[in-house]
Amino acid sequence: MKQSIIGILFQAVYVGIVMSFIEMRSHIMRSVLSILGVMLGVASLVAMLTLVGGIDVFINERMDKWTGSVWFWKKYSTNDKERIQWSKSPGLKFSDGEHLSNNQYVKVVPRSIQKSIQAVFGNQTIYCRVSGVDSISLESEKEQITIVYGSWFTNNDYQSGKKHCILSVFLAEKYMKAYKLTETASLINKNIQIGDNEFIIRGIVAPKKRYESSRHFEKMILIPLLSMQKHISGFNPDPGSMEVQVSDAKNVKQLSKLIASALAAHHRGVEDFEYRTADWIDKVTSMLNNVSILMTIISVMTLTIGGLSIMNVMLSSIAERIREIGIRKALGVTNIQIFIQFIAETTTLSLTGGIAGFVLGLAPLLFKSAILQSTQGSIEPTILPLHILFTFALVTGLGILFGLYPAIKASRMDPVDALRYE
Repeated sequence: MKQSIIGILFQAVYVGIVMSFIEMRSHIMRSVLSILGVMLGVASLVAMLTLVGGIDVFINERMDKWTGSVWFWKKYSTNDKERIQWSKSPGLKFSDGEHLSNNQYVKVVPRSIQKSIQAVFGNQTIYCRVSGVDSISLESEKEQITIVYGSWFTNNDYQSGKKHCILSVFLAEKYMKAYKLTETASLINKNIQIGDNEFIIRGIVAPKKRYESSRHFEKMILIPLLSMQKHISGFNPDPGSMEVQVSDAKNVKQLSKLIASALAAHHRGVEDFEYRTADWIDKVTSMLNNVSILMTIISVMTLTIGGLSIMNVMLSSIAERIREIGIRKALGVTNIQIFIQFIAETTTLSLTGGIAGFVLGLAPLLFKSAILQSTQGSIEPTILPLHILFTFALVTGLGILFGLYPAIKASRMDPVDALRYE
């Protein structure tokens, strides 16, 4: 009995799908107009989801690092009272990282020093972002850059403080143009003047993704930390900024306050620095959620218009097929089979428009490079599996919802009256 019921329901669905395509073929213009609203609604929804998906992937790739880190940098006084008070403090120094590394709430403090320094390219000088790095802080840089020529620093480079450097591919192009070189690989082991010192080029790096934060890396030069201290900055300079990775990323907000208090105590009670956690990620996520909700509402409104069009088409179809319904009922077809048949028809119409809209909504994927370039690598259009499921669940639900009234009307028809209908 159970198998026969399933078979009857399956047959009703099959008949509904077949009849839907027959009706669409018989009334092409009417069918196109009825599914157009669904198609446009789904297209706008999917296009929005590809952009949101790209941002979501971008944030999630960096979430582990960002959420567990606190960034410190020098705060500049705005009045004489602050200047007098802050004169008691030595200011933000490289040694602060050494001090905080012993704090119970700190996991690690990557050791690095950043300076804006002039580098000479032939008869042109360019202010570059020179970073003195150790092996740990370089690993952090490696998350976003890759070596394309030459090699990374060796342990001997770090320990001896040799005048070796690694250039960004953008500065390498400047160097080649200045000295009329034709091959990038030929730069390896050549000299470059950074400040008052000559450094040997050990490697050339580029962003892992072509457009990812290209401006950030454009004027980047990496040198061993000890080389920075011995030849450029001194051993205890202002590091420019300082990243502190907390011991428990889940409690980064609370721990960041305790770490800041410890640093202020080290500065003789003066908080002459600013710090920032990844709170802004929550704001960005909240903003994206709000945008998603707004776009979903707009898309659902468009889909509703499409659903009403489908309902109107189905009501017109029922009016044209009254005798057909009467004949089917006279032959023993039950009300539930008629109901399922028309639900299947409306759902097929809705899914047809949904599939067309889904394909149209993937248009941002065709312009991935342009979008990456315009957003500096922050948005790479991506359609996530969850978004696909959500879209087709929404379209299927739309077909069922707007098919209820026509299906109920068709299933409740009196077969005698239907057969008499002319």
